[in-house]
Amino acid sequence: MRRFILTILVAGMVILGGARIYADNADPNAGSFQSSFFSPDSTSDNDFQFSGASQRPNADRLAIPHNTPTPLEGIRWKKKKITIYMETTDPKLKWAFRDAVKKWNKTKAVQIRWTKDEEKANIIAADGDLARNNTGNNNVGYTTSELGSTRTEYDPTTNTLHKATSTLDPNQLDYTNKEFRSEVAQHELGHALGLAHAPEYEHSVMIPRNIKNGITKNDTKTLRMLYAK
Repeated sequence: MRRFILTILVAGMVILGGARIYADNADPNAGSFQSSFFSPDSTSDNDFQFSGASQRPNADRLAIPHNTPTPLEGIRWKKKKITIYMETTDPKLKWAFRDAVKKWNKTKAVQIRWTKDEEKANIIAADGDLARNNTGNNNVGYTTSELGSTRTEYDPTTNTLHKATSTLDPNQLDYTNKEFRSEVAQHELGHALGLAHAPEYEHSVMIPRNIKNGITKNDTKTLRMLYAK
């Protein structure tokens, strides 16, 4: 049976020239941002398509818990043992990703291990220039620059993740401290594991803007619930 892959793009944003940090909101004038199934600004050739859930028996679908402390995307990896490949060569970002992996492993919900084989990796830890130019309603141009972004590919008929790429922007994170860079990496890897954005009033690393902390008890409990079976 042909495998159909659906792609989610989740982006982390910071507005240049302002004091507000947008961890995952592409537009400061937009409403609450969760994740989009398609980004009109994306240049990726991975156009998504998916088959109806009725094409596979329910027994093949991975169980997704409800009423978790931190919201979920409705997808997860099939196994708790997950591999990650370090694509970036930026020393600061490498430290951030490695520290983020250690933090997620401390939850004991999953086992993320580094691999030197990119082809065998579930998650890719990358870097890239995520800045883009925009034009507002008054035709005044402004620049938004993403702190990080995560794209996941999954099969919606089974809720199974197949690939994830978490990207951090070295230009925007270069002058931040290492703890903050780690928290941004923790946030992006949270998406790669199946966590969605949390409301701003919640205590979570997954809030979409103004990241104030790393992985919390709420995030730990949620990930354990997600990978309980």
